[in-house]
Amino acid sequence: MTGAVLAGLRYVEVETSRRCNRTCAWCPNGHSSARTEQQLMEWPLFTRIAAQLGQARYSGWLAFHNYNEPLLNPRLDQEVSWLACHVPGARPAIYTNGDLLKSEILTSLIAAGVRYVRVTRYPHDASAEPGYDGLKRWMRQAGLLEACEWEWMPVRQGLAARWQNQVTGVLVEVISPAIAGYNDRGGTALIPVTIPRMRTDPCSMTATSLSIDYRGIVKMCCNVIPDSAVEHQRYVVGSVADATLADLWEHPLMRDWRTRHAAADWSASPACRTCVQALPETRR
Repeated sequence: MTGAVLAGLRYVEVETSRRCNRTCAWCPNGHSSARTEQQLMEWPLFTRIAAQLGQARYSGWLAFHNYNEPLLNPRLDQEVSWLACHVPGARPAIYTNGDLLKSEILTSLIAAGVRYVRVTRYPHDASAEPGYDGLKRWMRQAGLLEACEWEWMPVRQGLAARWQNQVTGVLVEVISPAIAGYNDRGGTALIPVTIPRMRTDPCSMTATSLSIDYRGIVKMCCNVIPDSAVEHQRYVVGSVADATLADLWEHPLMRDWRTRHAAADWSASPACRTCVQALPETRR
């Protein structure tokens, strides 16, 4: 397998664990019990994915999440270290709600090879406006506020504290989000908007990103959640247990979605019609 086989791929989500500790209304987990129990991706499946990415000389981002909370995974450090060894060009990323994060855990993750950490401090009320005060209180409690020299700035998701190591390039963002700007995840999440939003812009998610759930199921994109939304089962491409990443990446379904999505044609994927997902900065 060569890098050309995964041409265009620059962001991979491998959901190596199942459970999330939150049930937010603006997330599919708030309307399903699918993520209330823990289940780790089978280790041979994880190593198979890593081996194939390594053979392809993959050099993009790899996040250990989708609808799970990665810090609940007891072997997360081991997974990051394995990835650093077998896919040395990859850039590991952690997206977390921060409930379990402390300064020593952040230090451990970075030492294991993580290149990007995004901590999203979700509010209790979806209508809450982003603010720095709440971020500072939590960061002080977590032992993070004084650990780094933070920059405070607006970001696409809301307001953030941002720190980057100028030598290694490791980036950490702690975000107070604006929930009203969130995506409805193909109609499976409740977003507090008064006027339904319809997508008219083309989407390159299927051309640049690959999403794999804890069972090894490859999906159309990260907004698909077939284990809790029956209508999303049509967006399953296949399983890493039965096919190679190269075969799944070039599957006729993926190729058809790419062509249609590049032309803002949602006829073969109606879940996309109300999606306002933007490619995160880390995918550049």
